[in-house]
Amino acid sequence: MTEIILVIAAALAVIYGIRFYLLKRGIQDLGKELVLISQQPEENRIVKLSVPQRDLEELGSIWNHILEQMRKERISFEKREREFQKQLEDLSHDLRTPLTAIQGYLKLIDQKKLDREEQEHLEVLERRAQGLLHLINQFYEFSALLCGEEPMELRRTDLGRMCREQLLGSFARLEEAGIEVSVQIPDRPVWIMADENALSRILGNLLQNAVRYGKTHLAIEIQENRISDRESRVILVFANDTEHLDAETVERIFDRFYTGSQARNQGGTGLGLAISRRLAEQMGGGMTVEARETKTAAGVERAPGERRGAAVQGNAGQEAGMRLAFKTEFRGGPFEGQGI
Repeated sequence: MTEIILVIAAALAVIYGIRFYLLKRGIQDLGKELVLISQQPEENRIVKLSVPQRDLEELGSIWNHILEQMRKERISFEKREREFQKQLEDLSHDLRTPLTAIQGYLKLIDQKKLDREEQEHLEVLERRAQGLLHLINQFYEFSALLCGEEPMELRRTDLGRMCREQLLGSFARLEEAGIEVSVQIPDRPVWIMADENALSRILGNLLQNAVRYGKTHLAIEIQENRISDRESRVILVFANDTEHLDAETVERIFDRFYTGSQARNQGGTGLGLAISRRLAEQMGGGMTVEARETKTAAGVERAPGERRGAAVQGNAGQEAGMRLAFKTEFRGGPFEGQGI
């Protein structure tokens, strides 16, 4: 009798052991399936169990329902995004045509027949029209980027030369804004793989951002990280001091159309940095921002996580500021003596 009980117990242990093993294997396979589906959401895959498991079939069915709802949301979002891009492109085109005509008529006005006050009014009109045209061009440029209508022609480009040329072109605006510039760029060429037009727009947007929102100082630096004999990563850093920004503004600084607080919004569209980041990504790089709180008068810096009260103690009435460092990463070009 005892032997029979032991045999039955052993058989039950084997059966439950096999069921436990199959259940564990089924859960592991289900996890792997979900990972693959999350990595390739566009393939519209569903969860399939490698081993039939009645206990897991209901869980798999629930996950497939969730995935189906997620796909419907993704399709709906992509449709709305395409519609938005088309509307943005059409609006930009419809506004740019009459605005160009207005600028043409303004140029036809004979300023010699105007008195001083009328000439000043005309100059204001011309500046406002040019500013509006710039905003419209940004809308059009961004819609073209989203639609993938601007192909990139990546070639070996000297980042140092491009930085110097852009900086010289913006020197008058920086000087007028009272911004002192310090530059750390190697005297030798710094080769990256880039589209020159896209790179020029990135540099122009970064300089314009510094002029518009910077306070007193702009530091430009090129950092090189040679990974191997044929590969490198190049980091371009634009760091400037600015007013104190809240955490939400720093987090959303690359969001399209986000201009932050009303005090920070100085006529921008919130597209310049979004466009720059998109261009950098299309060239195989990226763009990030690092923020550090500062106290200009005492020259004290503190990390965003540090308590502000401790840094300001003993210096009441001094305005807190922030140092923003925009870091643009590029894929390094072939080194001297190597082919492209």
